[in-house]
Amino acid sequence: MHAPRTDPDELLTGRELRRLTARAAAARADAGPGEIVVDVAYAVVSVALATVWVVGIATMLRSSLDAGAATGSGQVLGPGGVQALGTAALLAFLAGTAVRLGPVGAGSAGVRWWVPTPADRRGLVVPSFVRAVLLGGVVGAVGTAVVAVAAGLDAGPSLRAVLTGGTLGLLLVTVAGLAQPSPRGAAVLARASDVAVAAVPVAGLALVAAGRPGLPALAAPPLVAVGLLAVAAVLVLRWWRGLESLGATVLRAQSAVADQVGGAVLSVDTRDLGRALRRAGAARVRVRRPRRFGAVRGPFGAVVAADLVLLRRSPSALAQLVGLGALTVVAQQVPGLGSGLGLLGVLVVAGLGAAVLGAEGARTAEMAPVVDALVPLGARRTRLARAVVPTLTAAVCLLAGAAPLVVATGDARWAALAALAAVVQGGAAVRSAYREPPDWGGPLLATPAGGLPTGAAAVLRKGPDLAVLGAVPLGVALLVGTAGWAAVLAQALAAAVALAVATHVRRAR
Repeated sequence: MHAPRTDPDELLTGRELRRLTARAAAARADAGPGEIVVDVAYAVVSVALATVWVVGIATMLRSSLDAGAATGSGQVLGPGGVQALGTAALLAFLAGTAVRLGPVGAGSAGVRWWVPTPADRRGLVVPSFVRAVLLGGVVGAVGTAVVAVAAGLDAGPSLRAVLTGGTLGLLLVTVAGLAQPSPRGAAVLARASDVAVAAVPVAGLALVAAGRPGLPALAAPPLVAVGLLAVAAVLVLRWWRGLESLGATVLRAQSAVADQVGGAVLSVDTRDLGRALRRAGAARVRVRRPRRFGAVRGPFGAVVAADLVLLRRSPSALAQLVGLGALTVVAQQVPGLGSGLGLLGVLVVAGLGAAVLGAEGARTAEMAPVVDALVPLGARRTRLARAVVPTLTAAVCLLAGAAPLVVATGDARWAALAALAAVVQGGAAVRSAYREPPDWGGPLLATPAGGLPTGAAAVLRKGPDLAVLGAVPLGVALLVGTAGWAAVLAQALAAAVALAVATHVRRAR
């Protein structure tokens, strides 16, 4: 018998295969022209509302910065410094997100049905390639524009900053695309982006220490921006020519991450979203040397030691912890954030972020309950042990933020307030880690993005609610400007209540 042969002239290209699939899907769809018009109008209105919302937030931030600058508090970071640091952090975050999400893929259905065919790989992934190129430039330009408006730059520097941000955004997304075929290279780039985001406030701290108030804005001259755009165009062409090197394993991994991220966004589950992004940035295998824990005594200490080892084995988390600590100091040099509610917001957000970095063990235990079930401790004591490392990471961040207050006032009670507030943030991180999945059976709440079940919103606030309410004594002290003993005692009571709430376990019925 003769082996079956294929005629090369009858093989479908990637483009033809995509069009055939689209025609088949359109033939089975019952959407008429009216529904298409409604969907397009809905998308346009949603984009317009989101744009108005972002512009409103940027204007509000600019008003608060202008009000803080009018008080003459002697901060050293002006509009140029705020814009440069904010834009650098935005672009580093954009690069990390792009390398974690792909940025090129064929979707879960495409991986199952298209990739095994002999169709050319470039024709299959060209829609996502075009989408990634456009999003890189648009997100870079729009994000830079928002930062420039919030920082209070003039029209000329703002336009140059938008051009520079769009070009750099396109360049960074292209670099992420070039690194995608190599899982090891993509993992290194993801870790480098995390370190770059954390290095931005550290650089701001260095500027504060050097006393340089006249930092220029991150806005390249037009000729330099055009040169960067030419470099980006060459790299985009190189990326386009290398699309055939995307293997099935790479596309399958990208599809899995994209599906998990899409599900987390649809279900408004920030915890699952963080898991998806961390998994995408951890595509590496490392042989570790076994260690002995001779100093560990008892199951409580074993849980704490395990969480500490988990934190130590995450260089990105350690870098972000350093960055958050520097952020609490740098923010006090920005008009409007050096005192009062502005500083309270910075300390709560940074403290909770630092606590979440130390709560990886609690999040893992929630995802796999057998991890806690193997420990010979009660549920309340296990959660109390899980709160130790988040409290320590939050304390590192908040004590760094309290240091300028201690130096300025000579009152060490600010450090006591920060340490007690760290206990609150650690409890909030544990409460957030062990929260139940969103409840989609509740009534719908109308939002510009569509209907949102109230049960999902109720679950989403678990953790941040405790972080905000537990920081009320610290906020009162910041508003008054004095750290009295009454505030310290109230913060100690809030810390005890926060631990009681975070370690509360419902009894099974």
